[in-house]
Amino acid sequence: MKKLTTSSVALAMFIVACGGPTVVATVDGVDIPATEVEELSSTDASAVPADEFANNLLNTIVEHIVIAQADAQYGISFTDAEIEQRRADLEAQIVSQSGGTYDDFLQQQGFTNERIYRIAHQQLVADAVQQDLVSEEGAITDQDLQDAYDAGMLGFTTACVSHILVPTEEEALAAKARIDGGESFAEVAKDVGTDGTAPDGGDLGCNPLDQYVPEFGAAALDLPLNTVSEPVKSQFGYHLILVTERTTQPFDDVVDQLRTQVETERSGKLLQDWLLEVVKAADVSVDEQYGTWVTDPYPDVQPPQ
Repeated sequence: MKKLTTSSVALAMFIVACGGPTVVATVDGVDIPATEVEELSSTDASAVPADEFANNLLNTIVEHIVIAQADAQYGISFTDAEIEQRRADLEAQIVSQSGGTYDDFLQQQGFTNERIYRIAHQQLVADAVQQDLVSEEGAITDQDLQDAYDAGMLGFTTACVSHILVPTEEEALAAKARIDGGESFAEVAKDVGTDGTAPDGGDLGCNPLDQYVPEFGAAALDLPLNTVSEPVKSQFGYHLILVTERTTQPFDDVVDQLRTQVETERSGKLLQDWLLEVVKAADVSVDEQYGTWVTDPYPDVQPPQ
């Protein structure tokens, strides 16, 4: 989901009521007690920053919705043992990547073991839902792969490029007139170019075209070889572009890469769309002492002011 965290606000100390379970929100008729939200934070439960509590409440609400809907729509559920195994896998991954101990990581991040356990549960559910969504969508077609190839052409094309960068279109046109009149591209670049390539005659070397800003890359992709372009505007100014060599990887050489890319992008979008749909459709209420539930443009719990 694009956004499941609250925006930054000034910290206000949030005092959690004592004496019996305090219901902070309900999700489709199911109460969420304050204690369940507090499990996500290592901060003393008697004084939790308002924005931290709201963020943890948001995560708890989403967790309830996702787990319930995964079960209702796809019959997805996991045993405690399965969740604990994923949590143990996460712990091993954390230790391997951090180089420290698991307890050190929890302390540094302000996490609790219960939070990692619940993240593990969410991961298992999300992975399973994603598999079902992909299965419903059907197989990737040849046209899907061709569309991805066409869209990624800048990355599949390497070109040897020189350019002359000047601040205004008038200066670019004047530089082009000098080249059209017989001066060499490199000499004009050395004379009027304003970026670091000017002393080298504007030589940018040979690189994949997606390394440049989109306007520049698109122009270099279509420009006939050894022909000086018309002025091309970018965020840096106006460019005259000269392409001397250009090669494009054939479709068949990158088809496996394209398939992986399309699968990854499609499965991610399917899951994100499903998450937004089920969370926005849920019947959620939050006690105003603890925040305000909003769904536009994205689900959020806004902390009390």
